[in-house]
Amino acid sequence: MKQHLYEIYTLTRDNQAPDLTIGLALYRDQHPGLLTQEEDRAIREFMGRHGQELSEAFPDRAAFDAAVEAGLAADAALEQTDGKEQA
Repeated sequence: MKQHLYEIYTLTRDNQAPDLTIGLALYRDQHPGLLTQEEDRAIREFMGRHGQELSEAFPDRAAFDAAVEAGLAADAALEQTDGKEQA
C-alpha cells in the first residue's frame, strides 16, 4: 500500500491536481487493472482517515512510509478494539 499511496501523492503534486481523488484517478489511468476494487476502496478509506498525517509527511519518503505504518497500526488497534466491544 505504501508504494501505491506515495505514487498517488506524487501524481497529485506533479499534475497540480486539486485533490487526491484526482490523483487516484490519474494513478488508475496510468496503471489500469493494477488495483482490485477492494484495494482501491482500502486506499480511499485510508487516505480519508490518515490524509492529514500523510500530507504532512510528503514528500519525505521515510517520513511518509512511517506515517503509513502508523496509520496501519492505528487501524489495526481500532479494529481489535471494535472486535472486543462486539464480543
